[in-house]
Amino acid sequence: MISSNAKDIIKNIDKFVKVASTNITEGLDEVGERGTGIAKKNTPVTSGRLRNSMSYTVDNKVKGGTGDILNKSSDKKTVIIGTNVIYGPRVEYTSTTGSKGFMLRSYKQLKPIAEKVLGTFIKKGLR
Repeated sequence: MISSNAKDIIKNIDKFVKVASTNITEGLDEVGERGTGIAKKNTPVTSGRLRNSMSYTVDNKVKGGTGDILNKSSDKKTVIIGTNVIYGPRVEYTSTTGSKGFMLRSYKQLKPIAEKVLGTFIKKGLR
């Protein structure tokens, strides 16, 4: 038989897990929005399909971008930022116009921001 204290503890743990999960998803959404903005700024052209296709996915939902659908991720603890236009990898890896590595530069710029954002959202759930 479980004591009433144990039931209260289990109830509080369940509540905390739900809040933490929601906060992590909100944090990943924030990281996705910021990352998409950084990737768009680093895209080698100021307009066009590659820039406009930048999007992100969290919890099996694609957000941002136009027309081209980024692969969905069903992992609730992952954010994927990028594009699926066919020539995106060519621009990232083989361009000779100085745009080579624009997504890697975006990742490096986003990483410290993502750590702070996720830290803030996780701590919010601990209060």
